[in-house]
Amino acid sequence: MNEIQPLMIDLVQQFLSNTVAKAKVTIDGVVYDKEIYHTSTKQGLRKYVKLSTEQGLVTRASLVDSYGRELYVKTMSYQKGAQGYVIAFPLQLEAKEVKVNA
Repeated sequence: MNEIQPLMIDLVQQFLSNTVAKAKVTIDGVVYDKEIYHTSTKQGLRKYVKLSTEQGLVTRASLVDSYGRELYVKTMSYQKGAQGYVIAFPLQLEAKEVKVNA
């Protein structure tokens, strides 16, 4: 019986996690580079970006790699005031064996 092992999922998850270099967040039309605030692997992969002092209308947030290529884009409309705000990027990985007719 063929069976994908948990190690394979873990390695793919680590690869995806390591590929994310930072985030870009658009507030009032201005794009800000933001560090990844926290990463969780408890239920899939989650990347978190924290906004602290920035204020204004948050319209877009994306995770990017070291080349600046967008990997995950969220469109939003959130009016951020003086309080902090955390944007979550959840990912759930699924792997299946593909049957090939030979």
